[in-house]
Amino acid sequence: MQRPTIKALAFLLTVRYLKPIYSLLLILFFCLCNSFAKGQIQQIGQELQGLTFIKDSVSMVNSLNRLGTLYRTRNADSCFYYGMKAKRMAINIHYQKGQTEADHVIAFALFKRGLYAQSLELLGKILPQYQQYNDIEKIVRVYLDMVEVENKGISDRTKIKSLLQKAIQTGKKLKKDSIMSDVYAIYYIRNSSLPKDSVNFYLNKSREIASRYKDERMLIFNQLGQVRLLDSNGLSQAALPRAKYLLSDAQRIGNANLQINALFLITGFYEDKPKMALKYLYQAYEVAKKSGDKNLEIYILNNALESANQLDDKDEIIKVYLELEKAMSADWEKSKKFFGDYVRYNDIQNDNKLLSEKNAQRALWLLIVSAAAVIVVLTIYLIMLRRSRKAKVQIETLNNVANLQIIAMEEAKHQAVREEQQRLGQDLHDGLSSSIAAIKHQLEALFMDTNDITLKNKLSGLQRDTENAYVAARNKSHEWFSAADKQQEQSFEKQIKLLTDNSLPDSRYDKNIHIDNSSLIGVDMDTRIALLRIIQEAITNIIKHAKAKNVGILIYEEEDSLILTINDDGIGLDEKKSANEKSTMGLQSIRRRVQSLNGETKIHSDSKGTEIFVSIPLASW
Repeated sequence: MQRPTIKALAFLLTVRYLKPIYSLLLILFFCLCNSFAKGQIQQIGQELQGLTFIKDSVSMVNSLNRLGTLYRTRNADSCFYYGMKAKRMAINIHYQKGQTEADHVIAFALFKRGLYAQSLELLGKILPQYQQYNDIEKIVRVYLDMVEVENKGISDRTKIKSLLQKAIQTGKKLKKDSIMSDVYAIYYIRNSSLPKDSVNFYLNKSREIASRYKDERMLIFNQLGQVRLLDSNGLSQAALPRAKYLLSDAQRIGNANLQINALFLITGFYEDKPKMALKYLYQAYEVAKKSGDKNLEIYILNNALESANQLDDKDEIIKVYLELEKAMSADWEKSKKFFGDYVRYNDIQNDNKLLSEKNAQRALWLLIVSAAAVIVVLTIYLIMLRRSRKAKVQIETLNNVANLQIIAMEEAKHQAVREEQQRLGQDLHDGLSSSIAAIKHQLEALFMDTNDITLKNKLSGLQRDTENAYVAARNKSHEWFSAADKQQEQSFEKQIKLLTDNSLPDSRYDKNIHIDNSSLIGVDMDTRIALLRIIQEAITNIIKHAKAKNVGILIYEEEDSLILTINDDGIGLDEKKSANEKSTMGLQSIRRRVQSLNGETKIHSDSKGTEIFVSIPLASW
């Protein structure tokens, strides 16, 4: 196979890679993509050393993303490698912010490798995520990266200007606005139609911010911009020494991009001296080789090839060609590896998408199952609640019935005792009365039939003794009845206490019961039963509605009336509100019972408690 001539190869390479020298503006921006003023290599070393000491996964993802960012302008492959590593780990631990920052690193690596459409698409996805996190500085950085992709790929000047204006407006929200030095610098570089006054305005703003933050990188860059202005104004003699001085400053701080930028600027002063231009391009190439940026190496060698052709020096042309072939071979190998990595990146993205879909389906099923479980539990709870409420009502009903049965049993027992006492007393009274009356009759008959004075005197004494016995028997009968009444009064008090003890357990209520037994003398059994039921109604309301802790019951006589008061310290009972319908029904039942006894009812209730006052006239009995 015939080997192509050197001139033919040079021509092919020139057609493929050569850019006109006025594209200096493109390489000029490389320094702006570096976010670190100096000591970048040291920072990379420190970050790499720190990886061995990191224990948690989130910190590891953050460190990998910082490494990828440090390699942004030094080495696209390393930038992509650390971005990919951070992306995988962030996906595994579901660290969304870490995934976003890893995608940002990867997007810049895609841009450096010439995948402009893919880079721009990824940056467009990252932007709303940073907006969601309200990370203003990262939002501004995405706008700047979009500008560079647009400039190299599509070159839509209107779009570029719009993105830069958004970066300026967004950057106004920053408290620490150091990145705005880059924004203003890029704005005057990418707006070639700006008048010189406007260029000076933005250049001065960029320099002011860089001075405030002591950002030597941007200070040098802005001074290089001033050198360009001097050259454009025809002051090349003053500009060239200044450019060489800035080159030494860039070498001093070890910033490769600034050095290349300064060397390209100096090369521009030697357009008519290709040998000198070639000298500075070789220096730029050596700096680029150390930085590991093969794209930049090829770009510089293409410019060197143009100068060598202008010089018409075959040896120089061959030298440049060999370096260019070597750089292109190395770049091709890296490109193959890079595209392999990019394919794996897409696989990760697809796997992540499938995983997200599976997780979404799983989450949906979990949601459905959880909802069904909640419905089942809620249904069971409502059934149990309904049953418990029904059981509670049944228990209360049974309790009321039991209390009434207790009252009825007590009443029946005491009624039986009273009736038995009355029957015995009546029998005693009737028996004694009949016997004594017969004796009295016989004594009177004997007294009338005899004329013996002595006998008459004895019969007269017997008559007196008989009369005394009759009176004594009658009094004894009265005492018996009084004792029975008193015993019944005492049993009524016991009935009230029994009722309250059954309804109001001592563990929850404090009770104060006082009954004036003398006021109950002569009260018939029906009235006593009515009083017990009134007390029961009141206690039922207290339990259900008043939520009281202290209950007082008082019965006494006042001005020919029997007074019953029942009070508590609960939340009160409102007769007017429908929400307390059951309590209202209880109060109405009390009123009806009192009315049936010709009595009066007064009820006072507020948030401090309730008092039920019942007055029943004694005359009605």
